[in-house]
Amino acid sequence: MPRVLRGPVNWFDFRKDTLEMRETLLELLCAPLSHAALRLANSAELSQINSQIQQRLVRNRDGLTLDAELDGALLCPTEKSCYPVRDALPVLIPGEAFEWPLNS
Repeated sequence: MPRVLRGPVNWFDFRKDTLEMRETLLELLCAPLSHAALRLANSAELSQINSQIQQRLVRNRDGLTLDAELDGALLCPTEKSCYPVRDALPVLIPGEAFEWPLNS
């Protein structure tokens, strides 16, 4: 008999104050517009992103200024963009993405 998963699947592991995504999920995800590969931001990158958000320097594609720090971030080097991870869920909505790295 096939095994049925019940309840939400936890795609993230919290260890040492860092967010780690299970490789199986990361292999399935891609940027919604370009279908390019995504990678999880490391702790230094996430710290830099959240610092920019605290300074209110980050606007998403919809033009809204981000005001809440992110739990994590998925970076798309091809698009030079970042997709937020909020409440341990990747937000792969094109308008929620923002340019990364930010041009100074």
